Amino acid sequence: MKIVIIGYGTAGMTAAGYARITNRKAEIVVFEKRPYAIYHPCSMPDVIARVLPSWDLVKEEAPRMPRFKVHTSTVVEEVDLDGKKLVARNLKTGEKITEEFDRLILATGSVPYVPRAIKIADPSGVYVLKVVEDGVAIDEAASKYKSAVVVGGSALGIEVAHALRLRGLDVTLIEYCPSLMPGKLDPELAEEAKRKLEEEGVKVVLGKGVSLVEGPEGAKKVHAGDEVFEAGFVVMATGVRPEVTLAKQMGLEIGRTGGIKVDEHMRTSHPDVYAGGDNAEVKDLVTGEPTLSLFASTALHMGRVAGINAAGGSATFKGVLNVWIVNLHGFMFGGVGCTEEMAKKKGLKVISVAASAREQPEGYPEAKEVTVKLVVDAETCRVLGGQAVGYGRVKEYLNLLSLLIAKQGTVDDLLEMEAAYTPSVCDIIHPLHAVANAAIRRLR
Repeated sequence: MKIVIIGYGTAGMTAAGYARITNRKAEIVVFEKRPYAIYHPCSMPDVIARVLPSWDLVKEEAPRMPRFKVHTSTVVEEVDLDGKKLVARNLKTGEKITEEFDRLILATGSVPYVPRAIKIADPSGVYVLKVVEDGVAIDEAASKYKSAVVVGGSALGIEVAHALRLRGLDVTLIEYCPSLMPGKLDPELAEEAKRKLEEEGVKVVLGKGVSLVEGPEGAKKVHAGDEVFEAGFVVMATGVRPEVTLAKQMGLEIGRTGGIKVDEHMRTSHPDVYAGGDNAEVKDLVTGEPTLSLFASTALHMGRVAGINAAGGSATFKGVLNVWIVNLHGFMFGGVGCTEEMAKKKGLKVISVAASAREQPEGYPEAKEVTVKLVVDAETCRVLGGQAVGYGRVKEYLNLLSLLIAKQGTVDDLLEMEAAYTPSVCDIIHPLHAVANAAIRRLR
């Protein structure tokens, strides 16, 4: 059996590893258009901030395994599904490569997206952040100029604005919606993230859409609403879209979210083609509706299932909760499942509560406070979503809530959770117990 994987990000890399474990005799061939096999995109803001010392830390070689080959700097241009073969081109030499396959896995990821409503009159000094080369360009611009505008107030935009401010630049962050992290954080928690950025010296502009970016590098002008912001360079953190160009050429079914439609085995509309990662449309475990999951953490799980099944095994992917977290060097915020705003837009009858709690008893100078918010079904008491913000163990709470929500747990289940306790580490009342208590009082 020969398995061909197109794309070697998290999904493609994981698919290759699990395909090898599942079928030791299979030949696995990977095509990746980047000139390097492995990189860590989520670390790039830390490298821009100079928290990580070198760009070499985000590039690695592919592992050496029997009957396994990775072609880098190679783009797949044609796929013949009937003949079970593809044609790829080496971007450095122009050489054409023809490869036959039994099973194909599409792990083509996503591409940066800039809305058509934003006119970029002069692209010099305007950057996106997706691959290592983008990060190097932003890093170099940050060394040349004293100011920057970041467009987009979701996770990447916030992390880039924070990183550039740590470098000493004057930074303006512009978000079209009235609060940061739209669709991910409810406004009252998003306000805390805004406050943190402003304390660092980032100018946060909300509720203004960028219409025009003009001027040469070093003297950029960003038009947003009735204001014009000047800066040395601009970073567009306005989102990504699934890379499905090849999937469309192959005639695969595309879902309503714009991702490749797959079943619970990560199989596409063609029985011998699988997909996983940013390019796949999967199920939202809370609403049951199709969604995209643009996270490395879920790409890993999709890649595992696609790799196992493509190699002849049997595995299922139930869906996603899209748990996420942002770390501004100690100050963290994140969420999982539905926000209150999202639940109400979908017509769900919910109640929401937020509670703040110290993680250690008074008297411990290192004690930190966190705020946790729950979104709960008003009829079944099932927890549908959660958010957390603060300097404490935000990741721990989000991971616990992720497990609870995936198992369709209730606030009573959360209150009954037995938690480890010792004063030097935590208070006797766990922050999740505090917010569960508040939710139960509200419900009853």
